[in-house]
Amino acid sequence: MIRSDIKLTGNILYDDVIYLVISFTAMALLGSIELDLAQGLPITLQSILVVLSGFLFGSRVGVMATGLYLLVGGLGAPVFHGGASGWLHFTGPTGGFLLSFPIAALFAGEAANYASKKTNLVKHEFITGCIILFLAQTIILILGLGFQDALTPTSLDISSAVEVLMPGLLVKTAFGTILFVLTGRALKNYNK
Repeated sequence: MIRSDIKLTGNILYDDVIYLVISFTAMALLGSIELDLAQGLPITLQSILVVLSGFLFGSRVGVMATGLYLLVGGLGAPVFHGGASGWLHFTGPTGGFLLSFPIAALFAGEAANYASKKTNLVKHEFITGCIILFLAQTIILILGLGFQDALTPTSLDISSAVEVLMPGLLVKTAFGTILFVLTGRALKNYNK
């Protein structure tokens, strides 16, 4: 939604590079941070940052920044949840979550682009953004849990998973919506 309103340099390629650097840097520096809920289930910022990169700067930048983030983490930089790294994280129980990141960034970018062209959705930008962020993170959860279920011999109890993961999903959606609004206002003021 913001990408359609903001032109930093006037050159799409230069703007993409700037947005790519901003997105990747945010993921690399903040993605490993964990916030603990009362139940002891940590919330990581990596999924909301991945979704926001596509949402704010477009699907092309979001997918490229996410791919770079996953590559750097796979090569050994401590950028994954809790400072983890390495290719083994792609084949373990959290692999589905990591592999779903580019899909979620693509969805968020395309949904935001679609919404930016619809007058009714632009008028309700805050609610539209919140819904897109929620759906993109839900994609990560569904694909991640599906991958995890395929690797483990126990069957996935959907109601328990939703009960445990929903608070984190809602907190990240609220946090992402606040970041979206603040970033949008800052960039729109920059353009003036």
